[in-house]
Amino acid sequence: MTAPPLDNLDSLDRAMRLSNLRHELEEKTFYGVAVECEAALPPTETTRLVEAKRRLIDETVVVAPLAAHIVRGGRIECEAVTDAYARAGVVTCFRVHETLRKTRPHPEARILLDGTPVAREELLAMYRMLVPNTNLEPLSELTLYTLPRLGLAGVVGGIVAGAWAGRGHSPPVWMDFRMAFMGGGLVAAVMSLLGQFALSRNVVKTAPWNAALYNDVHFALYRQDPALLYLARREYLQRNHFIKGGLSGRRYHERAQAIESGAYVDVLRRHREQVLARRG
Repeated sequence: MTAPPLDNLDSLDRAMRLSNLRHELEEKTFYGVAVECEAALPPTETTRLVEAKRRLIDETVVVAPLAAHIVRGGRIECEAVTDAYARAGVVTCFRVHETLRKTRPHPEARILLDGTPVAREELLAMYRMLVPNTNLEPLSELTLYTLPRLGLAGVVGGIVAGAWAGRGHSPPVWMDFRMAFMGGGLVAAVMSLLGQFALSRNVVKTAPWNAALYNDVHFALYRQDPALLYLARREYLQRNHFIKGGLSGRRYHERAQAIESGAYVDVLRRHREQVLARRG
């Protein structure tokens, strides 16, 4: 019996790697796999990290359709989105996130990916292979966390708190207005906070905006100059916590645009020098 040709073995090995990678992306996302690559190597190591991440992206493009659109420089458009940044532009993880986030109340919105209509749920499935900690399902009409229902909860909570506190007065009164205002405000604040957890993401895990930009740095460097992929490490990226760059989230948008234009490379180099200097 003759041994199978080497090219057949290579093809089989690649097919197995791609199959395993698909499962990894479905479980851990591109973000999770890329983070594992860099965790295995110190910041001073560049060559092996570049090789590992270049191979990872080479193979991710094969198994993750959205990654292929990003690397090819495709475009995404959605006229239903009012924000100029998310309405149309090149495909990036961050822009796709904004498109999905802003179409949650309108899951039927027409989204074009490279000029071809794509269903929102299909785009979300592709996106979830790349970015973790997302909660971008369409909003239910029955959700408790709409503004009118938050207001109603505050009014009901205020009445209950005021009436309860009023019974403790001597003589009793039907309503303690001070406690009513405090109780109503507290209920509305708690409901609003719970809504942030329910409608956004788990705040104790990596913010999806940070993860999306981390991915975009990889894909941008891969397109512009793969030899610079050693700059794509979490500790070199600016990060926002809790408050998304201010109430408008503009800092995220500015960072996303700098990554798209290539201007962010200088920021990464500067931060790398700072990290290496601290580690002596």
